[in-house]
Amino acid sequence: MRILLASEWLSPDTGGVARHVDDLANLLVEKGYKVGVITRKKKERSKRKYMIFEVSRLNYLRLLSNVRGKGGVFEKLRAFQPDIVHAHHAFTPTPLFTLWAAKTFNLPAILTNHSAYFCDYEYLLKTIGYIGFPFRTFIEKADIIVSVSKISKNFIKHFTTKDVIVIPNGVNVTRFSPRVNGLRDQIDSDLVILYVSRIVRRKGPHLLVEALRYVRKRIPSVKLLIVGEGSFEEYLRRRVYDLDLRKNVEFLGRVPDEELPKIYNSADIFVLPSVYGESFGIVILEAMSSGLPVIVSNVGGLREIVKNNVDGIILDRNNPIEIYEKIMFLYHNKEFRNMLSYNARKKVLKLYDWRIILEKIENIYKRLIEEKASTLYAYQKLFN
Repeated sequence: MRILLASEWLSPDTGGVARHVDDLANLLVEKGYKVGVITRKKKERSKRKYMIFEVSRLNYLRLLSNVRGKGGVFEKLRAFQPDIVHAHHAFTPTPLFTLWAAKTFNLPAILTNHSAYFCDYEYLLKTIGYIGFPFRTFIEKADIIVSVSKISKNFIKHFTTKDVIVIPNGVNVTRFSPRVNGLRDQIDSDLVILYVSRIVRRKGPHLLVEALRYVRKRIPSVKLLIVGEGSFEEYLRRRVYDLDLRKNVEFLGRVPDEELPKIYNSADIFVLPSVYGESFGIVILEAMSSGLPVIVSNVGGLREIVKNNVDGIILDRNNPIEIYEKIMFLYHNKEFRNMLSYNARKKVLKLYDWRIILEKIENIYKRLIEEKASTLYAYQKLFN
């Protein structure tokens, strides 16, 4: 089977979509499939196990050419000749034009939605769904629409008349596993807190830094490791300086994927205080799989992953004081912390192991290809 994935982002791009597509492509290759990924052009991309087809921004901004079958997206499909197309993210040019091209070539196509915005404002979602007619035109080209969470399903439903199924993100439970190598012992601190995500305001890193000022009063040696990059980093660094937290906060920047498991194994607690727009949160799975107790905000798909006080902690108010209180509670209650860690790892093994998720995706591929073959056979029989 020849499978073409389409995504605007692919590592070294950061974010959940880039991570998901790279993981999925590698796993499909390991299963023996021929895999290609069509994505936007970027200088830093390294060679992979799968084929990469890069499209320049000029190509996919020329909407009319691509719609007519003359643009770069169509050229890549002709070159790879896939049996099935799987587009990721419903609101960026590369996956949308790839969907259009797939249906032009009469190929089965899947769209996975990774987005969820304004989910607490149903009236606003309906309005966006109506005015987003151009997106609806492309999205409707998909034979099957998948969402990574219930909240993202509710969002994409406003842009399509088709049924939407939920298949969550997965995590490599072998790579991300509880520490056994003593990495934590190499850090001279009574408590190490970890944040892994883009450094943007909606992810809430500023709330965690504000909370750290209170934690330090109780635990002077506390360390906060911040992994990621983003437009909010300059402000965050300045705030760390203003609060005199430079000895307590380390900005690690973009960490290579192969180094991430070591980072998780170096921490005691994981915190993601997102403010809004969190459709899932792959980093939460990675932390839980690594045996870390997690503290998350009560937004979007995060509350679908974490069960409060069972396999993690969900914040009620998501402000610096509450974050501080939850951190201190975990610090002083080792038995409860260990219980959360155990339950978190157990849940990930049962529900989010990439092998389980991959099987569900493979079944969709096979079903669509079989349906396509059956339709073609029936059509040929009718006219022979």
